[in-house]
Amino acid sequence: MFVRNAWYVAATRQEVSNKPLARTLLNEPVVLFLNGQAEICALEDRCCHRGAPLSLGEVTSAGVRCGYHGMEFDRSGRCVDIPGQERIPARAAVKSYPVVAKGDYVWIWMGAADKADAADIVDYPPEGDGWPRANDMLHLKASYIMVLENLMDLSHLSYLHRTSIGSSENDSAKASIDVRRTDRGMRFLRVMRNADAPANWTKRYPTGPKVDRWSDFEYVAPSTIKQYSGGVNAGEYDAGVREGAHLVRTLHAVTPETEKSCFYFFNKADGYARFEPPGTERTWKSTTDVFKEDAFMLEQQQLRMENFDEGRLMDINTDVARVQMIRVLKERLSQEQPSQEMAGAK
Repeated sequence: MFVRNAWYVAATRQEVSNKPLARTLLNEPVVLFLNGQAEICALEDRCCHRGAPLSLGEVTSAGVRCGYHGMEFDRSGRCVDIPGQERIPARAAVKSYPVVAKGDYVWIWMGAADKADAADIVDYPPEGDGWPRANDMLHLKASYIMVLENLMDLSHLSYLHRTSIGSSENDSAKASIDVRRTDRGMRFLRVMRNADAPANWTKRYPTGPKVDRWSDFEYVAPSTIKQYSGGVNAGEYDAGVREGAHLVRTLHAVTPETEKSCFYFFNKADGYARFEPPGTERTWKSTTDVFKEDAFMLEQQQLRMENFDEGRLMDINTDVARVQMIRVLKERLSQEQPSQEMAGAK
């Protein structure tokens, strides 16, 4: 079940061109492209004639021409040409979706078009000011809810990511967690004081073996998370120090494909670069590699949940933020689907 009156990342801006891009979003086939006027278009990827994928057609000045029988549709979804036929019936149309290009992404509104307001699209990592930015995407065979839950319980860092970004099990167990509701969702702050520096920090940052780490996550329902994380020398966090070592801002945008698959877009802006010599060679491969560890675990989790009663699962202390996130999501779902319950939500 999905919240439809919301903005989702449909694609990166680089993905949308004058070549049709087919993508299933919230169980709906969508084709994205730039028409001959360089306008971003998002249409139902199913011709109203015989159901052929419009993504197998070609882009035109107005929109897209079906590659099966040649019907042409403009960006509003209205048919503007039927080969060999002058009269175009009013029903000759396909669904169109509001789309907005913001930053590195093309955002799509899958619900009632008259409710779409571009001002509701989240802001995310700043451009410029010495914050180099990069983005990537993983296609997961797992529910978007599982991805969100994974981000809401960071205790897994000490186990799943022990050789990369994780601290020790003891450090994780002692972490303080503060959770609160917001107008658009919820927020949680997790702080580990006097923790072991992660393996990949010692190679990069001028900190000692002990650090204070924080992760500030803001969940904007239904499927976007803004993250502000950092690390400083042990004892500096409570003194108000927030710069000098690890410092990143990340956007996590999780777009459902189906109930059991999703697109995980992540956009990372690195604040530490301002302290490095100009021309320092940078790579973002390590970030994607860490998220691939999550992806593998989530896909395995999805397989184990097939035909399983999720009511048999239990919560533990570190689930406090995850549980609050699920409550927020259930509230958003109930606003659009009051008679339905979200599968798997507790």
